[in-house]
Amino acid sequence: MAIDLWRTRPYTAYNTPLRQWVDRVFDDAFAREGGNAAAGFQTLPVNVWETPEGYQAALLAPGLDEQSISVTVHEDTLAIEGELKVSVPENAKAVWQEFGPTKFRRSLRLGSAVDPARVEAMFRNGLLLVTMPKAEHAKPRQIQVNVGGTQAAAAPEPASNGAAH
Repeated sequence: MAIDLWRTRPYTAYNTPLRQWVDRVFDDAFAREGGNAAAGFQTLPVNVWETPEGYQAALLAPGLDEQSISVTVHEDTLAIEGELKVSVPENAKAVWQEFGPTKFRRSLRLGSAVDPARVEAMFRNGLLLVTMPKAEHAKPRQIQVNVGGTQAAAAPEPASNGAAH
């Protein structure tokens, strides 16, 4: 079972060396087993928008191998997996390496069921765009209020127990 990492600080306005160090320790402890980057799973940064018709998601996935992308939708959950493959040139030695081959996984609960037959995903320029129309039963419905005649508008008579008023 993989652990999805949740970033609680999407903005780096308060990015201090101590926070960077804590983030790096957390990433090493939970995202990489035994210090091997290929064994752990990373997450993809995502933005999700909801409209009355459905959801749209945009995920940053630069360098992701297009053939490894897997998009799955089940009821109200979107799951995306992929793999970043990096090949080292022949007869080369690493001078500086901040990333390596790794697998990505992200799972999101949307809040309303989507129609899996109409979900579309497009990968272009390192951005994965997913459009997920809501299932018909999950869309809000406007209920028409019928206005009745004078009998329907009158208050109902209280039940009588036979006592005289």
